[in-house]
This record gives sequence, structure tokens and C-alpha cells, in this order.
Amino acid sequence: MRIIRGASFEEFVRWYLAREGRKRKQNQDLTGRSWESLLAEMRHSEGGKLRPWFEGALWSIASFDTVAEAMSLVCVDNWQTRGSRLVTGVGSDNRLARTLVAAARETGYFDNHTLMKSNSVERHNRQERIDAFRRNWVPLQDDERLTVCDLNAAEKAESPGGTYYLHDGFGRLLAYLYLVVYEKQQYRPIEVFMCQEMQSQAT
Repeated sequence: MRIIRGASFEEFVRWYLAREGRKRKQNQDLTGRSWESLLAEMRHSEGGKLRPWFEGALWSIASFDTVAEAMSLVCVDNWQTRGSRLVTGVGSDNRLARTLVAAARETGYFDNHTLMKSNSVERHNRQERIDAFRRNWVPLQDDERLTVCDLNAAEKAESPGGTYYLHDGFGRLLAYLYLVVYEKQQYRPIEVFMCQEMQSQAT
């Protein structure tokens, strides 16, 4: 992992809200918005993307220059990853990116035409994401960067081989690494917002 430059919580919030605005085809020009209004919107609409200690954390823009670094990220454990059989809860390190990439292959997470016949928005979105990468192999940088943060105690215990928690960008990282591993796309360094808990907050 290589630090590129310093960043801030405010930069992350502005970046995240602008990105969500683009996805929803809304106005993403936030230059005229006060920081107070943006923070209120983030807390109200995207509260799940904030851990309690984020505001006082150390923020930076970093690069994962090797695929091994990306494969060591700890991924989300929720009803979607459980329902898709990406996360089983069996054994240690079952939430590492490398484990989920292999599970995606085994379970037919992508390119499953039977599943695509369903009306599941999530299933269609995952297929659209990997198809977009196949058409245009863009690096995960700038607008497409990820967000990672320090592991909490439970995550460290469950995933001793993990380095950081993948806080935002699970869908695009999984599709990206799947194509690197199984379709021999060239790995390009992945840019991330790095959020590290200050020692005084952790104790």
C-alpha cells in the first residue's frame, strides 16, 4: 500500500455525494453547498457509510499497487453476500476478497442467465457492472476509487489474514478482480480513500 497524498473527511463526503448524484442522474455540482448541509445530507441519507469515528480519523488517498493487496481486503457480510453464497461464515478469512472472488466463480455470481431472468435489480446491476468493465477496462481511480478503513475487533478476529475493511466499492472491486483472475485482464493499481482510526479514538 502506497500513500499518494493526504485527504480529509470532508473530501470523502463531497466525493461520495457527488458520485451518488451521478449514479442517480442528479446535479453533482456541490461547490455552492455549505459543509454543514453536506454533512447533514450524508448523515441522513447515507448514514450506513459512516463509522462513528470517521470524522476524527486520519484520511489519505492511497494506492494498492499489487493484486495481493486488493485480495486481502475484508468484505461486507450481509444478507446479499450470504444469499449469493459469497460469504458462508465457515472458517477464518471467509470474508477476504480472494475468497469471495473464488466463490463468485463457483456459484455463477456473474453470467448466470437463469438468475438474470428474475426481476432482481441487484442481479441485473451486478451483470451490468461486469459487462461495463468488459467493454471498457477502466482503472479503479478518481471517481471509481474505493474506500477502505481500519478493521474493528470483530473483523480482525474473523479475518486474521485481512488488512483493511472494504467500506465502499464492493460491487466494482469484485467484478474488477474477477476479470483479473479469470479473464486475464491486466491489474492496474487501485486507488482508495484510506481511513485510519486515531489511537486516542481506539483506546
